[in-house]
Amino acid sequence: MVPEPFCSARILIVDDEPAMVRLLEQLLSHSGYTNLLGVTDSRTVVECCADFLPDLIMLDLRMPLLDGVEVLKRLKQRRAELYLPVLVLTADVSRESKRAALEAGASDFVTKPFEQTELLLRVRNLIEMRFLHRDLRRQNQSLEGQIQERSHQLLEAEKLATMGNLLAGVAHELNSPLSVILGQVGLFATTGVDTVARSRITDIGEAAERCVRIVRSFLTMARRHPPERGHVSLNHLLRDAVELLAFELRIANVKMDFDLEKDLPLIWADGHQLKQVVVNLVTNARQAIQETPLPRRLSLVTRYEAATQLVRIEVADSGPGIPPENLGRVFDPFFTTKPEGEGTGLGLALVRGIVEGHGGTITVESRPGEGTRFIIELPLGTPPDASDEPDAVDATLPVPGKSILVVDDEPAVATLLAEALSRDGYKVDMAANGAVALRMLGARSYDLIISDSGMPVLGGCELYSEVERREPRLTRRFVFVTGDILNSRTRAFLAQTGAPQLEKPFTVESVKRVVRRALLAQ
Repeated sequence: MVPEPFCSARILIVDDEPAMVRLLEQLLSHSGYTNLLGVTDSRTVVECCADFLPDLIMLDLRMPLLDGVEVLKRLKQRRAELYLPVLVLTADVSRESKRAALEAGASDFVTKPFEQTELLLRVRNLIEMRFLHRDLRRQNQSLEGQIQERSHQLLEAEKLATMGNLLAGVAHELNSPLSVILGQVGLFATTGVDTVARSRITDIGEAAERCVRIVRSFLTMARRHPPERGHVSLNHLLRDAVELLAFELRIANVKMDFDLEKDLPLIWADGHQLKQVVVNLVTNARQAIQETPLPRRLSLVTRYEAATQLVRIEVADSGPGIPPENLGRVFDPFFTTKPEGEGTGLGLALVRGIVEGHGGTITVESRPGEGTRFIIELPLGTPPDASDEPDAVDATLPVPGKSILVVDDEPAVATLLAEALSRDGYKVDMAANGAVALRMLGARSYDLIISDSGMPVLGGCELYSEVERREPRLTRRFVFVTGDILNSRTRAFLAQTGAPQLEKPFTVESVKRVVRRALLAQ
């Protein structure tokens, strides 16, 4: 008996003698083969192959109308696409006949009259080879598919990295002017101005703060904004995220519904990352409903479960829903149902990563035609011990009589810092780069250095190293002003120094806090 895997092999028997066809069918059937087809008209072989899809052809060589060699020639194209063995049965043992059959593509020979055991062994060997070729072909197709998928993933990841660099570059270019605007607003607000001017200053400040939120959202999406845990109001965060997408929602005629619990407790979380989560979910919802008939609704809900101490966010839309076969895959990396070029398949995977990184969970509910609802549950979180933090009132009080050297290649930023600190009674000098700063340090002493991290001629990191060599005590009174585009070497250097950092865009109040903390450091 043949092995079980080979029993189902399809065998096509071609012989012009019906008695020989029946004999072969009986022999093969008795051995365990179940899928057999016999034909006596060799002209029908090509058509039979198309319908029967044989795994092996047993072919008589000498037949009227169309001999075996001609049949082999007609099967050549089909056999080239997929390995299909042909066992030739012939009483003609001449060298010319064998050569002609081999040239036409015969796989093996059995000479009539044949010995049954030899015939069955040759049949099994050819079928085994056929199955090996078939499995190998499937494996190759699977590998080719995986290679194509991986190549596509790498291409999408490269696109994402390029977009991240672009977003980070735009954000970086905006950081310095935003620092100047926020700083000037802070300085101007302390002067004695009339009510109208004060109102205009407030409007400018609020607009600048909105720009800062947009910039930080860009950086979060580009994964260039470091995790910053703090007390977060989810209600405010949701409204800020929707504000960021206000234009897209408006032109898509999407009606926003807010159902936010009034006394929702604050959570200890990274507000920038959670805003990325909400932006992503709202964007997906908007895309899902923008082609549906009006009204198009998108709702945001917040709730607090006191029993579990979990805060819940729900993002629901009135769209077409998610097909059941895709529901379990929506969080898989690189899975997307969007048209080519409109989605990377990374958004929801990043969302789940951020939520789980906060100790939370995210689930999805959807039925075709009934919209989709994403449900996020987050713990309140526990802030670190804040017993050593300075009192909010004292945090910005100046330390009188101190001298400060401001080092920045952007005159507007350096002038802003100098003016803000001079108003608090500090003695301030400015240097355009690290080389100028070193000459000034050689001429007089300073209590604090505030230096941009990236400058021409001599940057902040090189200046720090030189100060460490010349006057080590000042390294404890060194503040870095940082943008968001820092290479890995610079980030590692800043982390190694442990020096405080003032991140652009900054406010006057944040400058005061950092300066006071640095001057009081032991």
